[in-house]
Amino acid sequence: MTKHILAIVVLIALVVSFLPTKEAAPLPPPSPVSNALSAASRQDKDRVAAFYGALADVLERDDKVISTVGKFREVHGKSLDLAFKGTDLPGKYPGLDLAINSQLTEAVGTADVPLPPAKRAALVQALKGISNAAK
Repeated sequence: MTKHILAIVVLIALVVSFLPTKEAAPLPPPSPVSNALSAASRQDKDRVAAFYGALADVLERDDKVISTVGKFREVHGKSLDLAFKGTDLPGKYPGLDLAINSQLTEAVGTADVPLPPAKRAALVQALKGISNAAK
């Protein structure tokens, strides 16, 4: 009987060793925003994440005020001034402004065109992506 149990254990071990293994999916490369903030303090990362998360929320709920890409850019710029002017954050992390602008431009382009629902949704996703990358 012991021989049979040993043979069964060996057989199970062999079967298990030949089962396909699930390989972990490769991690996506870090975003330019997270790269620019790689040396940032937790507090600075949280401030950037909160700002872009809040801006995404405002844009997602708005359906009258921010009606064009140009108006969004104006709101974005003024909001940045209100949120961060007089703090040490502006210019503190080289490349952060370019990384953010690149992500926003990729979502909606640079032309001052209307912001229909699909383009608004893409912009909201870009803002949420910036917020998540800052975390």
